[in-house]
Amino acid sequence: MKRALLIHGWTNRRPEGHWLRRLAGSLRDQGNLVQYPQLPDTDSPTLDAWCEVLSSELELLHESGEGETVVVAHSLGCVTWLHLCQRGLVPSPIDRVLLVAPAAPETITDLPSFAVDVASARESLMSASLAVTVVASDDDPYLPRGVQETYGEPLGVNAVIIPGAAHLALGDGWGPWQGVIDWVADPAADLRQR
Repeated sequence: MKRALLIHGWTNRRPEGHWLRRLAGSLRDQGNLVQYPQLPDTDSPTLDAWCEVLSSELELLHESGEGETVVVAHSLGCVTWLHLCQRGLVPSPIDRVLLVAPAAPETITDLPSFAVDVASARESLMSASLAVTVVASDDDPYLPRGVQETYGEPLGVNAVIIPGAAHLALGDGWGPWQGVIDWVADPAADLRQR
């Protein structure tokens, strides 16, 4: 059994058909434990409020028993995860973390509480995670410098690139995404598989 925490991004209300919601359903159908909270004030979020919810969800997940723990975060959820790690709010190392289309710091300046220096987050991220994977598109408007330059290099990982997938959002056609479902079961799975 896997224990999974799914973290949505800015303005996301967990809509029907979104790949994260589909992932939650698929994982539950397989008998896994899934935490997929609606984060507060998604249109005008604050980091403290999001961290408070996610910290509680992590505690509940860790109290739930045995099994590999996996975190899958999207966009601003990725930035929030970096902050959780930096604040020491991850109670024990997560087995695997998947950062999907992480928003570049320069694209979230309207949300000053989320400001992050990706390079300075590396040590705390790696201390809180046994394995980190980053995946994004080559044409994501929230990654104007590209995912490898913005996140891969500062975090010391080679990002998986999905051509032409924009921000991997529902509006970009990312509803069904078999690759992410497969990845939770097997980290060697091809994330580029639709």
